[in-house]
Amino acid sequence: MHRAFLLSALIFTACSSPAAEGPATVPPEQQVLPAPELGKTKATPATIATVLGPEHRLARPRDLAFNPMRPDELWILNERDNSVVLLFNATGEQQFERRRDAGADHFLHKPSAIAFGAEATSFGSKGTFGTCGESRNENGLEGGKDFMGPTLWSSDLAVFAKKNPAGLGSHLDMLHNSPLCTGIAHESANIYWTTNGVKNSIVKYDFAVDHDIGMDDHSDGSSLEYVAGELKYAPGIPGHMAFRAADAMLFVADPGNGRVVKLDTKSGTRSTKLATKEPQKGGHYKMVDAVLTEVIPKGVLTTPSGLELRNDILYVSDHGTGRIVAFDLEGKELNSLDTGLGPGALAGMAFGPDNKLYFVDMKGDRLMRVDP
Repeated sequence: MHRAFLLSALIFTACSSPAAEGPATVPPEQQVLPAPELGKTKATPATIATVLGPEHRLARPRDLAFNPMRPDELWILNERDNSVVLLFNATGEQQFERRRDAGADHFLHKPSAIAFGAEATSFGSKGTFGTCGESRNENGLEGGKDFMGPTLWSSDLAVFAKKNPAGLGSHLDMLHNSPLCTGIAHESANIYWTTNGVKNSIVKYDFAVDHDIGMDDHSDGSSLEYVAGELKYAPGIPGHMAFRAADAMLFVADPGNGRVVKLDTKSGTRSTKLATKEPQKGGHYKMVDAVLTEVIPKGVLTTPSGLELRNDILYVSDHGTGRIVAFDLEGKELNSLDTGLGPGALAGMAFGPDNKLYFVDMKGDRLMRVDP
């Protein structure tokens, strides 16, 4: 009995010792954070690198996107001179080129947002993208005041800003029901979502079939206007968008109201037919009873601007503070990074093929990269 008691005591002591409790707890500052692209732990914050600057002909860049057909090719929109800077081999031996389309003063006027779209075109050259601009057609070109909206382009480098068959540049299509547009997102085919800063609304466009390079037949288009008056236009500050195909939710940065919202694009009923600046066979209609909800309420960020959706995480750039913040889809903060650029710099962002986050510096005319 005495021996049995001693053995039991030894077993109890061994099981109760610190070595039997498993590995030591990782200190909070060393724990791996969600959205590690902004910094893997609090003890190892990310750093910021300059990729391009004014010497590469950046001129108030406001948005950027990697071309999915050629993933190491980055397109950057310049607001100051209505041009595009192309960065080739963005993650390797870099080369750059600036292009300005012959019709840029209308079709790429004050560009604020870019989104790559479908591959198919009517003329057989693959690859499209859409842009929109913070413009009321101040140049007085084409159809007069507020004759503005999203433009469809070819990403074929032999076409974009190279061909001008009818004196209207290389654009493939344009619809005209959203002046002062600060955000654009692609859904499918030639369907895009934009904002309308004059009516503080969201507009869904379907270009249908493009009209070929530099032509001007826009008549097969259609558009729907949602939640008029519920956004708030903030002059000079992009309000970018991201479409989530899994549930057809459209996430929108609403800088004037200091929040991020989501539109249930399956909701709403078509109502009144609205006036258009040009004929559209599909018409332009008001949508009622669409569901718009706050994801990140006012007070969490100062002026949300750039917005990227990746792996069900929302990355939002705060134009008012210079911070980039990651949230889950319910609006819970997961990670953040202070870029050190301060107010007025941040706008568009894009993830590269190297899984790093690239963003523009509007104040410094630079392209930046987060190195986690």
